Amino acid sequence: MARGDAAAAAAAAADGGAVKRGVRAKAGVEENTLAILDAFESNDPRYSHDDRIAFLEAVRGASVVAENGSSPTNKMLEAIFRILRTGESLQSIMASFQLLNELEKRYPRVCSSAGGTSESSSAAQPELEVLKEAWSPLSLGSDSATSGRAAVNENPCDPVDPSGFDLLIQGLFTLVDGTNHQVLDIEPLRNMLLLQYLINFLEGDFSSRRNFYKETMDWTVIRESLLSMLLCSRRFSYKNLMKDCPSVLCGLRQLCTGFGNDITLPEFSEAKSSKVCDTSLVIASLEVVDNTCTAMQKLMTMIMELDVLKNQADKQGCTTRADGFRTPLLEIILDELTYNYEILSPYLQVFNQPKWKLELILQYLLKYTAKPSVRTRRSSDSTDDPTFGGVLKCLSNGSSLRSLMKKIGAETVQLLLAHAFQAQLALSCKSHSGEGVLKSNGDIEDHSLMEICKHMVSAFEGLKKVDERLDILPVGKEALFVATTIVSIKS
Repeated sequence: MARGDAAAAAAAAADGGAVKRGVRAKAGVEENTLAILDAFESNDPRYSHDDRIAFLEAVRGASVVAENGSSPTNKMLEAIFRILRTGESLQSIMASFQLLNELEKRYPRVCSSAGGTSESSSAAQPELEVLKEAWSPLSLGSDSATSGRAAVNENPCDPVDPSGFDLLIQGLFTLVDGTNHQVLDIEPLRNMLLLQYLINFLEGDFSSRRNFYKETMDWTVIRESLLSMLLCSRRFSYKNLMKDCPSVLCGLRQLCTGFGNDITLPEFSEAKSSKVCDTSLVIASLEVVDNTCTAMQKLMTMIMELDVLKNQADKQGCTTRADGFRTPLLEIILDELTYNYEILSPYLQVFNQPKWKLELILQYLLKYTAKPSVRTRRSSDSTDDPTFGGVLKCLSNGSSLRSLMKKIGAETVQLLLAHAFQAQLALSCKSHSGEGVLKSNGDIEDHSLMEICKHMVSAFEGLKKVDERLDILPVGKEALFVATTIVSIKS
């Protein structure tokens, strides 16, 4: 055997030995950590809690803390997931939730990369790696319309199906509508953490696929995303659930305010004496409710991004009947805010995604300032520019502003303009482009920041001219002060 061949054979043998040692080591870790869980079935609860915490710490040490840690096996992940769904102590629930999120970040199920380069290739080829055999907390493969809607925790070892995800969101509706104020109980806390983890898992899958799609324009990658499969399921009440999302966000924020005003929350403390909430549970509930509100915004943002990608793919002829038909989420929210004025102001305060807040407000304003089908000299001021700067320029005309105030009211006009201005400033800060301001679709606007501020001041002056007794809302005063300050500084 030639020396080179011998060296190659020796290297291959060494590599093979290393792989076998790695497999044996991983099997050993699984065996040792799962052995800790043998006491789970014990009738003595004193050991169950301690064993669960010891198991979680062992997995963290082997898979997260260790510099060359190994990914946990499916059995280990199932056990952590079971602790999250069945834990009776705040410590075990929070620990399992945090560990699952840490493991998802370190060992993602889906990841995209630019691929490797070679001397013969002129550019890197993007690659999408999907670990199809990896464990998943979601089960979206089968979709029978006749499947029963079992309780979310009926089979805590099994992944959550679309109907289970549906029930988790419905639980938020029940929590905030006044029919169930047991927010400090373990079960609502556990379900909110479960929902947060599932949304984080959906985000990890969707973001990797979205990045790959932008490079390859392969729509199949997006169609096969967990988010797309969930929304297409007949066991997920998409439209009904999304229609109530603005009210849920406002309700969750109100719960957080209630926590802040009265940390003991006596009106929520109707549990029996054996379940009296301690301080740690109250503080944890405050954080969990707040993070659930953020998670729901994340879910809504992902759906709206998916809608944009689907619209692009549809124009290119890449979609098929398999993609189904779904009303874009932005349209659903717009209709809800249009016909439920009471939640307009609270929702604009809670929803803190500037790109989509601006797009929503623009669609709201354009709905009532659309240009006429036949252009005349008097309609020359109607907006042809569906940007915030274009809408402001249109409203600088007294007749257009008066018409808008008549249709939706002066207070609504103030709310929309003020929150749109705040969103535009936030996007401007992110753009790092000086005078350039981002459109809602990510492109640079033609309107300078100075121009937008001048039109903003002009619009509020127009409001006062139309109604001299008009009281400017606090949010309007704040936006007007910022716009006036920018104009004075740059003049």
